[in-house]
Amino acid sequence: MPDAPLSKIMDVSLTRSCNYDCSYCNQRQELDKPMFDMSESKRKMVSNKRRTGAEWIAGLNAFPYKDDYDKLLFSGGEPSLHGEFVDIVTRVKGWRMKVIVTNLSFDVAKLIAGCHQEKTRVIVQPSFHFEFAEFEEFCGKMDLLRSASFLSNFIPVSIVNLPDREEGENFRNKFKARGYEASLYRFEGYYKGKFSYAPLDGYGGIKETKEVLYSSCVQPVKPNGDIVYCTTDTYSETSVAYGNICDQKFVAIPREIKIQNYGNRHISAASWTRARNPVSGEPIWQGKNYRHRTPMNRLRVFAEEKNYPWLASAKHFANVVQNKLKKPDAVNQTNLD
Repeated sequence: MPDAPLSKIMDVSLTRSCNYDCSYCNQRQELDKPMFDMSESKRKMVSNKRRTGAEWIAGLNAFPYKDDYDKLLFSGGEPSLHGEFVDIVTRVKGWRMKVIVTNLSFDVAKLIAGCHQEKTRVIVQPSFHFEFAEFEEFCGKMDLLRSASFLSNFIPVSIVNLPDREEGENFRNKFKARGYEASLYRFEGYYKGKFSYAPLDGYGGIKETKEVLYSSCVQPVKPNGDIVYCTTDTYSETSVAYGNICDQKFVAIPREIKIQNYGNRHISAASWTRARNPVSGEPIWQGKNYRHRTPMNRLRVFAEEKNYPWLASAKHFANVVQNKLKKPDAVNQTNLD
């Protein structure tokens, strides 16, 4: 029996730059400069040339395949560093769900006012980066978003879990004391020269690559509007583009492709991808966010879209149960919490 359709996300990087300089991040660059990957991979840089707000608004509003995607995600880098960030996220309409992944370093009151003016709604999923963010200021912004019903009840705040540091768990407890169910996530990238997610040589490493059948639940869009196959392709100037959002030129995106360099690709795209043996079709790796549009996942998307207040607690409970029942598995990955 063939797989159900993929649960798909369009992930728009308004910029790949960030105003923080976190020790564990591979996007520590000044605005308008190319971004270099911290790993030893041959992938070197991606252009950070940005489109104007008017180009993004016109392109995303005219995109003819909106119904193929469960959500439109604005991420980066830090998306609010785009000078027309509020205009873009409030004036783009017609998508099932609009989500912003952000470090909350911007004026959230302006976002709320812009949404009210445009009679639109966004869901904000903040990431707390403890090396730079100030806890009380961050919580104040979350309070504003929650009072306006814009804060995600699915992931009210996410915190990276690093293998040799306790801050993630400590701040998670602090957020819980403030009434927020923080989610702790595995770090999916290079930290202190070591990739901390994929356990298999050649599947997430850089010393060896393998040929696999490869698919992704996310179609990233570069700052220049190019649509690429998976997150790793945003780091390459030579990756295949399946059209451009702002130019309204599109090519059909294949459900699965055969690639030769899976070890390098996997570095930045692990959680959203699946790899299969190119001969037998047997699974080699499946990230924790790789999903099909099964009835259960359709329900999940519906609940996230409605942003019900009980979502974070339900998600936390489901993760705890799953991680207790599921045996350690090198193929299928799960969330920490």
